[in-house]
Amino acid sequence: MDIMRTLLKRFGFDTGKRLTDTKKYHSELLFQKEWSEEFKQNKDKVLEYWERYRCLDDINAFCNFTDDTRVLDVGCGIATVLHYVKGERFGIDPLADEYLKLYEYPEGIHIRKGFGEDIPFPDGYFDVVFCSNVLDHVTNPQKTVHEIHRVLRTGGYFVLTVEIFREKRKRDSKHPHCFLRKDISSLLGSKFIPVFERDSPWIGVRAFIQGVRESEKKELIMVLEKV
Repeated sequence: MDIMRTLLKRFGFDTGKRLTDTKKYHSELLFQKEWSEEFKQNKDKVLEYWERYRCLDDINAFCNFTDDTRVLDVGCGIATVLHYVKGERFGIDPLADEYLKLYEYPEGIHIRKGFGEDIPFPDGYFDVVFCSNVLDHVTNPQKTVHEIHRVLRTGGYFVLTVEIFREKRKRDSKHPHCFLRKDISSLLGSKFIPVFERDSPWIGVRAFIQGVRESEKKELIMVLEKV
């Protein structure tokens, strides 16, 4: 029990949180330790993935990034899209303190510990918020969407990428949620107006770097305007 409490505190949890939460974040940290070295050597390929499969050119056209655009990446990880857009760039992640030991983010990218369910920024602070294949990782997707809406200015853009399925299935500790398209519509409700939407093959950045180019899995890419 003492060992478990130590692990929980390390990952920023109260000792009353579930064991599955700790397992999820421990598993994610192990993945990021391996991934960080690959990313350092393959930043150009990650950019290619964003352009080819995650519609970065279209996202740029709608969001019109400038040096003054305030951008947040929720659940940023190490290979954050913040490497590839202009602006005052911020990222939050439950494991940010650990990532900062593994990887030196470029100047101008500011990373801090934070959870999607409790984003540590004031109301209306950001022009653009990214959430890239993170919504199925969080504990409470509904609260996370509510928080993204809160920290976006009116007229700001929410850029969502999420893996979608044809039917419900049990996944793993890192992915406690399985979304159908109707689930995403329900989560977004009337908080946002879709201005761009596209289905794309869900290959995965790491798999793409390793040479995979096709997948039957799908992810949904959306740009949504806050109302």
